[in-house]
Amino acid sequence: MPVTSSANNTPFIVKPVSPVVFNKTIDSAVKRLVLELDNQGEYATLSVYAGEQLIVDNMNVPSKGKQTLSALVKFSDLGQVELKVKSLTSSLVIHSLTLESVEDLIIPHYEDISVKAGLDKISSLKYGGPSVADINNNGYYDFVVNNHNEESSKLYWNNGDGTVTKHHKDLSRWYMHDLHGTSFADYDNDGDLDLILAQGGGNGRNPSRNNFYHNNDGEFVLYTGDIGIERGARGRGSKWGDFNKDGKLDFVMINERGLYKETPQHHFYENVGEGKFELRSVDGIENETPERALITDLNNDGIDDIILYGHRDAMSVWRGNGDFTFTNITSQFPQALRDVKQISAVVDLDIDNNGRTDLYFARGNEFEHGRGEAPSVDFDPETKQFSIKPRPYFGKDQWQFTADGTLKLDNYYFLGQNGFRHKDYPIFLGKDKHATAVPSGGEFEFSAEDAQGWPDDINKSGVYFGHIGNGQWKAALVRKGDIFWAYKFNLTGVTSYDLEFTPENRNLRDFLIRNDGDKFVDVSEEWQIPRGGNAQGVTTGDFNNNGRQDLLVYRWGNVNHRISDLMLLNNNGRFEAVTMHGASDVGGPGYGDMGQAFDFDMNGRTDILSGSEFGEWYLYSNQTEGIGNYALVRVGYSPKDNIDSIGATVTVKTADGKWRKRVGSAGEIFSQSLLNIVHFGLGDAEEIESIMVTWRNGESVEFKDKSVNQQFYTDKLDPESLTIESEFEHIRENTGVALGLISHPLNSDASVVWSTSNNKVLTVNQSGVVSAVGQAGQSATITAKSKVTNLATTRAFELVDWYPNPIESIVLSDKETSFIVGETVSLNVAVNPAQPDDATLTWSSSDDGIATVTSHGLVSALSVGEVVITAQSAVNNTIKSTIKLTVEPNIEGFVRISGHDTYAQQPIVMNGTMTVKVDYHAGTENKVISADEGGLRIWLRHFQRKWLPQRDIVLVKAEAIDTEFGSFSFTIPLEGVAPTNTLPEGHFYSLRATFTASDGTMHSHEIYPLNFVAD
Repeated sequence: MPVTSSANNTPFIVKPVSPVVFNKTIDSAVKRLVLELDNQGEYATLSVYAGEQLIVDNMNVPSKGKQTLSALVKFSDLGQVELKVKSLTSSLVIHSLTLESVEDLIIPHYEDISVKAGLDKISSLKYGGPSVADINNNGYYDFVVNNHNEESSKLYWNNGDGTVTKHHKDLSRWYMHDLHGTSFADYDNDGDLDLILAQGGGNGRNPSRNNFYHNNDGEFVLYTGDIGIERGARGRGSKWGDFNKDGKLDFVMINERGLYKETPQHHFYENVGEGKFELRSVDGIENETPERALITDLNNDGIDDIILYGHRDAMSVWRGNGDFTFTNITSQFPQALRDVKQISAVVDLDIDNNGRTDLYFARGNEFEHGRGEAPSVDFDPETKQFSIKPRPYFGKDQWQFTADGTLKLDNYYFLGQNGFRHKDYPIFLGKDKHATAVPSGGEFEFSAEDAQGWPDDINKSGVYFGHIGNGQWKAALVRKGDIFWAYKFNLTGVTSYDLEFTPENRNLRDFLIRNDGDKFVDVSEEWQIPRGGNAQGVTTGDFNNNGRQDLLVYRWGNVNHRISDLMLLNNNGRFEAVTMHGASDVGGPGYGDMGQAFDFDMNGRTDILSGSEFGEWYLYSNQTEGIGNYALVRVGYSPKDNIDSIGATVTVKTADGKWRKRVGSAGEIFSQSLLNIVHFGLGDAEEIESIMVTWRNGESVEFKDKSVNQQFYTDKLDPESLTIESEFEHIRENTGVALGLISHPLNSDASVVWSTSNNKVLTVNQSGVVSAVGQAGQSATITAKSKVTNLATTRAFELVDWYPNPIESIVLSDKETSFIVGETVSLNVAVNPAQPDDATLTWSSSDDGIATVTSHGLVSALSVGEVVITAQSAVNNTIKSTIKLTVEPNIEGFVRISGHDTYAQQPIVMNGTMTVKVDYHAGTENKVISADEGGLRIWLRHFQRKWLPQRDIVLVKAEAIDTEFGSFSFTIPLEGVAPTNTLPEGHFYSLRATFTASDGTMHSHEIYPLNFVAD
């Protein structure tokens, strides 16, 4: 067991088996802990406790020798405090430990609200972070959490009350749907966001098209073929941008390199209008090999630039020219960055508030793959837990260890590949190699008595344990091929270990790159970016609202458990490291992956949505006390050309400074967010001088002279003029008039306060309804004053004697006179004059069995037929209007293989082909769409077992597209189809017809098993 020693003077040695305790007097809550140390090994991690409270978690000591570490800490108690310093992996000589005072810097505090908000808490593989966007344009951010393989990716709708509702359909359409990154944009300018969901290519063996979903009022309809996506690939994620500056959104599919190095690797699609895209050839960039991308604007020219990066290839940077071409400007970046690989994520931010786009490159080892790397190993003497994660390739890793009792193997995971899927990777015990198959996720306990001796050969794939006497053990991991995607376990009960290999040093250096206009400069040392870590992701936000952009770096962590992600607080020329901020599940399941910083509840504080690889999704609420002021700027569509918000810039100016941000993501790997409600921390500023929003086409709007701590919306601009509308110059005694209001420009905020100059003559309510309470001959002035500016407008009215103003005519109308059974519609009615003495109407239906109508003109279609709806004046039955409506049947969509019994119950004689007739109906008011099927499809499927297909014969009738109903015959070739009675046990045939309707419903009819017999 570790023995804790005391030390109140430096230098002192901290060994993994011997933490050191000393006392300090704390006079302020926030301190900068600075350690000058000498690492005796190749790498280490260091943690610090104040009493029992962890205040510094696993700070990376990336290399051997002397170095300086610093971290911000927040003490819960002042006065005399006992500090404990703990190291893992290597012994550390601490030459000095100081606590420096830090002025005017607030450490953020986050709380996990995942369960309260309504997120599923399921451990799963992740795929490079979420996508966050206001999908339904209601002013609150929704999001997709991107899972991989077994657990589906999921869409959550923001309810606006601190909770979310999961979309009624998972994004996976079948088990183990190989889903990757997501991105949202309004490609057709209909006011809501559409979705591209990337799909893998079966490890390169089955290139797939991306899944393109059209947002149909909250229902996502698969439009992949309908919008023109032609090419399949090893999809990683699609990114939106306006690559030719025509105002329409284009996109690029970022792909992994194909098995046969197919070109182009990345697919650019141009938006040609009318809901269609065309594949474009883009020289240079389309054949770059990295598989991750960030869309940004490096030179503030309003044109999208692209940074390509990844683990196995060097990064490259491409300046957009605005004509669907890109120029390689990688040479403008530091050589040290150009030479490295293993870049996990990139985020753009403005570190010094000078309006230029700076960049943070987060670097770490690949979770999978990593050919040539040694195993990752962690050991904690306090918990007696040894953890190992080897790379999945052919090889053998051996070590020795000591243990003093029963051993427990857990946190066990393996996923096979290359023919090893669903096969056992046995645990062999002792000289006789007693084999136990422990399933992935299982646990296994064993003792020295179970594993006596060491085998003469260890030539089979598996993990070997052997007790060789006196608590001494040997172990080996043997892989007789490239058999895994990933493999790991913990072994608890270990007291010491000795490796026969050098473990992987997982520390890689991140890069902070400052944009100096004509070049990009590495300022990592100057801004004191920690030199070590194993970062998988990074996001940015102003976490304490002090007006400076901070970073959250997602650290992969230890093999055995999650460690804290590293928060880097921007302290005006340097970044301060914070590990204990509340936005990490320290000790929880999984490993750091990726997230997005955004304001979930629109309270002016930046919240964080994070995913843990092999762990859960977490929504962290910003609960920081003493936080600075803020402004939220919601960027809608441009007022003239209706350009969407992607790529728009927002500039906020106060007496204290100026901030500029671009609408986009808060960091990108495979997914892309659309953060169009732009958050600005403003520190102590109380007044905003101006807010300028500029869309990518150059249109701009401005707010001036505003108070802080509120949201500004470009669809509610400050009005430039107000006009009270009324068709009356005079108002009759004892009557009322509803006034209208015109606000210019049309997208300005028309909210006003109504008032009267004399409430004994005219009164007015806050809906603008004026009531005459005075006498004829009197007059008063009505005022409408803007709620957001000092602008006001007035209109004077004189009272006149009462005279009759009877209803003169009624006109019923509607754009549609044909409805479907089950529909409800409110008819349009116009009354002349607009405000008669009595506008009461009586409504009636000629046949209540076909349609009913309420007293407010709401018609409900009940059955098929024709019906006449009448609106009649309640005071003059000669004044009326009628409209004839047709109610049509509501036919449910279907697809049906004709002659079901013929295929289901009778032998099918094989004579070269089989002809199948398929009837279909897309459902009333729907049509067949292409989706990813290409029209009406028939499948003859050979399954190895439910539902693992071995071979498909697929025929498609594209002629069915855009039709509502019909029939087609398919002639299916039977070449290669064997008689059913000759198939291996468990194999069977299925016949399936499918199509997708324009409402997003996939219709299917399947018959199985089929009994094919020889002719």
